[in-house]
Amino acid sequence: MTSDVADMQVDPAVYRSLLESTRAIPWKIDWATMTFAYIGPQIEELLGWAPSSWKTVDDWVERMHPEDREKTVNFCVSQSQCGIDHEADYRALTRDGSYVWIRDVVHVVRNADGEVDSLVGFMFDISERKKTEEKLLQLQRELEELSFKDGLTGVANRRMLDSVLELEWSNARRIGQPLSLIMLDIDYFKQYNDHYGHVQGDDCLKQVAAMLRKAAVRHRDFLARYGGEEFLLVLPETDAAAA
Repeated sequence: MTSDVADMQVDPAVYRSLLESTRAIPWKIDWATMTFAYIGPQIEELLGWAPSSWKTVDDWVERMHPEDREKTVNFCVSQSQCGIDHEADYRALTRDGSYVWIRDVVHVVRNADGEVDSLVGFMFDISERKKTEEKLLQLQRELEELSFKDGLTGVANRRMLDSVLELEWSNARRIGQPLSLIMLDIDYFKQYNDHYGHVQGDDCLKQVAAMLRKAAVRHRDFLARYGGEEFLLVLPETDAAAA
């Protein structure tokens, strides 16, 4: 039993078999020549490129999304030169022209003199994780947007109004430009609401908001529901006559 275990520990074929049976893709790069000493056959299943096509680090670089290339390469090179183990996420090009999100986990191997000898690591397919992260970010953006939007009329709410007003007031003081506010109130809205009902009253508020939104035509004009049947227009760099 002990002898068998010892044999497994010294048999490279056993290690290779174990590595190539995982979904992670093992690889090794010789630092002096910047060539691939090994890359697992799983790479072909994931990206479509045969292991034999991974000859130098240039193949790795060229098969990286252009938007990720410079940042990822600079980071990995600098960390490797310093002998620091690291991880990098990037999009890798498949043979059919699509991209797969990869996480590269890199270990720096040093020689007896303490110099970088080689890099070994694993590539992991993290595409599904990235999709989940993007969905969560999208949900977060939607929640943030909803937190600043009036649920009935679709215009900005009081919370957003307070933030914008503070910003525009500070800006107007800094540059010495006028700032105008127009407060609008729907006349007899309570009577209208009592007579026609809340559903019709809500529809009235929506129609008024849509009309006022068309009035705020300039880039920085800002419309918000102040409360109830009251709306407020913030008009930067606008004097009283123009307002």
